[in-house]
Amino acid sequence: MVNLPRFTRLCAALLLAVSCALAQVDLKADAVVYFGSASNTSAPAVIDEQKVREATPEWQTIQADGVRRGSARYMLLMGEMDRRIRAAASTAASSASKDLVVRSGDITNDNGRTAVDLTSDVIANL
Repeated sequence: MVNLPRFTRLCAALLLAVSCALAQVDLKADAVVYFGSASNTSAPAVIDEQKVREATPEWQTIQADGVRRGSARYMLLMGEMDRRIRAAASTAASSASKDLVVRSGDITNDNGRTAVDLTSDVIANL
């Protein structure tokens, strides 16, 4: 006789494993993920990191004031810029029904999923 609770747990574990294997994209080792998870995505998106950076007030301050890379002020501005971009990416992804946002070029294998470019939406949400 089959132990039903154990059989049910086994079936659930197998379904989870199969769904995780099917719902993913492959990323570069140094990929930048702004929102979501590559291991569980069905609707990926990308952004042009440089264009988004250039649209932030923090980056504009770094450029205008000549803030030196590695200085305390630079680190603070970069941290604030990163938080701003991640929040804007989250908002843009939610609006576009996307569950992953990464830097352009960081997806090595989309496994049949088309990655949409959300650069302009992220910039609009900054």
